[in-house]
Amino acid sequence: MPVIRSLVVSAVACLALAPSLASAGSERTVVLMLFDGVAPVYLERFPTPAFDRIRAEGAWTHRMDPAFPTISLINGVTISTGCWPEHHGIVSNLFLDPERGVYDHSIDADWLTGCEHLHQVAERQGAASAALGWYGRSSTERGALASTLPPNEDGWEDYPDDAGRAEQVVEQLARPPAERPRLILAYFKGPDGAGHFAGMEAEETRAAMIAADAAVERVLEAIRALPDADAVQLLVTTDHGMVPVTHVVNIARILRRHDIPARPLLTGTTSFLYFEDADAIDEAFEKLSAYEEFDVVRREAQPNDWHLGSGPRVGELIVSAHPPYFIEDVAGWPWYLRWLGWVGPDFLDATRSVKATHGYPTGTPGVEGILYAQGSAFAPGREVERVRAIDIHPTVMHLLGLESGHPVDGVVAQALLR
Repeated sequence: MPVIRSLVVSAVACLALAPSLASAGSERTVVLMLFDGVAPVYLERFPTPAFDRIRAEGAWTHRMDPAFPTISLINGVTISTGCWPEHHGIVSNLFLDPERGVYDHSIDADWLTGCEHLHQVAERQGAASAALGWYGRSSTERGALASTLPPNEDGWEDYPDDAGRAEQVVEQLARPPAERPRLILAYFKGPDGAGHFAGMEAEETRAAMIAADAAVERVLEAIRALPDADAVQLLVTTDHGMVPVTHVVNIARILRRHDIPARPLLTGTTSFLYFEDADAIDEAFEKLSAYEEFDVVRREAQPNDWHLGSGPRVGELIVSAHPPYFIEDVAGWPWYLRWLGWVGPDFLDATRSVKATHGYPTGTPGVEGILYAQGSAFAPGREVERVRAIDIHPTVMHLLGLESGHPVDGVVAQALLR
C-alpha cells in the first residue's frame, strides 16, 4: 500500500509539474553555436577560459558522436534535423542524386529527403528563429526558412570570422524579449581550416581555437548582461573532431589501374563509387578488397552504425580509408599535379599539404566532437559520458517547450539537464 501511495503521489507531482515545464520553455531563448572542427584535444592543449567556465558551471562532454562520414556538412544537417543521413538524405558533402545530379556542399533545404531543420520546426510551431550561416536556412523553392538571416552570405567566402559571427549572435540577443528570436542558430568557421593545413599542434590552430573561445566568451557576456539571463540557454558544439594524416589515397589512379568503370565522388576519408554497369560491381569489389589501406563496403552491407541507408544517393560501393590515409579528388589538386591521377602511385605523401582530416567511421579515436551547455536548465559542473549528434535537435526543442521535428531519430539528452 505505501508503494502504491508513493506512485500515485509521484504521478500527481509529475502532472502538476508538466505545465510549469512547458511554461518555462515558452519563456526561454536557446542559442546553439556550432564551431567547425573542434577536436576535444584542443580544449586540453590550448587556453580556453570560456570553455573552462562552462565546464565548471554547466554540463559538457568530449564524446559527441557525429554521423558517418564524420565530415562537416553532413553532420551540420544531422545536428540540425536530429536524423541520421539515411533519413535526411545528405549522405556526404558530395554525392550523386539520380534525378537532381551532383550535390556539392549545398545549403539548399530542398535537398532534404525527409526530416526538418531546427529553424523549420521552431517556425512551424510559432517560435521565431535566426539562422546565421546555418544549414538549410533557405530554399530555392520556398525562400527564407527562418525569420532572421544574415545579409549577403551566399557562399563560404562571405561568412564573417568567428568574432564577427559572435557579434551577430549578440545583436539578436540584444533585441527586446518580445522581438528576440527564441532560437538562435550560428555556424562558426572555427579551427577546421587551421587543423587541416597547419596541423593540430600548430600556432595557427592555437590562434583559431583561442578566437573560438573568445567568441563563446563574448556571447556569455551578452547573456549575463540581459535582465532575463536565466531564460537564455546556450549550447556550444562542433560537427566533428580531427585526426592526423600522412598519405592520400589516389583513388582515381587505383580505379584506372584496375579498369574499374566507376564514377568516384569523395570527401574527407570516404568515396562513393557509382556504376552504370551493375555487372562490374562484383569484380571491382574483389579488386579493391585487396588493399589494406582502406575498406570497401557494398551499399547493402554497411555496418549498422553507418546509417547511410541503401538509397541511390549512396554509391554501390563505399571506400572508407584507415588512418593515417585519407581520400582526395584529383580534380581539386593544383593543375600541375593532376597527372598523378593518371600515372602516379596509388598512395601519395600528403604531409606538405594536409596535416589532419576527418571522415572516419564513428568510434575512430579523434573524430568525436564536443558539446558544452550553459544555463539554468543544465546540471552544473556535470561531465556527461556521451551524446550523439542526433540528440541535439530534440534537446533544443525540449528546452523551448516545443515538439521535435517529424521524424526524428535522436532523444533528449537528459543527462545534460538538471
